[in-house]
Amino acid sequence: MVIYYSATGNSKHVALRVQEVFKGDLVDICKYGQPSSFYLEDEETLFFVTFNCFWGISAHMEAFIRENEFKNVSKIVAILTCGGYLGGADGSLEKIFFEKGLPEPTVYSLAMVTNYSILHDIPKLKAQKKKLLRSEKVLDKILKGEQKPYLSNRFIRGITPKIHGEYEKKRTTVPFSVNDACISCGLCVKNCPVHAMGMGERKPSWALPKCDNCLRCLHRCPVEAINYGESTQKRLRYTYESCFTER
Repeated sequence: MVIYYSATGNSKHVALRVQEVFKGDLVDICKYGQPSSFYLEDEETLFFVTFNCFWGISAHMEAFIRENEFKNVSKIVAILTCGGYLGGADGSLEKIFFEKGLPEPTVYSLAMVTNYSILHDIPKLKAQKKKLLRSEKVLDKILKGEQKPYLSNRFIRGITPKIHGEYEKKRTTVPFSVNDACISCGLCVKNCPVHAMGMGERKPSWALPKCDNCLRCLHRCPVEAINYGESTQKRLRYTYESCFTER
């Protein structure tokens, strides 16, 4: 079974590759609104694929793990996509699964193109493709069992709660804005994984004080009308799919 959460397509691509090799159900957590039970076949591996959030996982993915039941689980593998460094995210995952009474996960880091334009520039298309080609080689090694699992040291794990605390601050929806380029398509409202948005007077607005800070709305807006403060206004948008679409 492969459970995934993707905002701009990186983790979805990885999940599809994993499911292609290991079979089993493919579960997009954004399609589950109510707690459910997931039952694995004997000896089946439970895969989690998601993105790194300030050396941890997103609030939405954490809530999904904590609120749902996973039965007959003998092995867990987590693949965390990131812009470069996971910090102590492996330790955070271990704690969550331990508290659920589940096996300790084997964690892999997979560096792909960052989408976190609040803090980082999005590389240009040529650099995006080069980085994704490198990540594909690492993913191949993970799928073949040839890649060394990720393991953070004690010091990094010790400071991870403080780093991850910055993610909680960024979850505020106050800095989000919509400019006049908006075409009122409603795609951002429809796609918000935590239903933090609604349509106001022909423009979307944020109805909740916090969201998951996944930036799906920002990067998937067809006219680039959404920004988070001033930091994203002059930065490129990114989705995995558009990287390989001829432009």
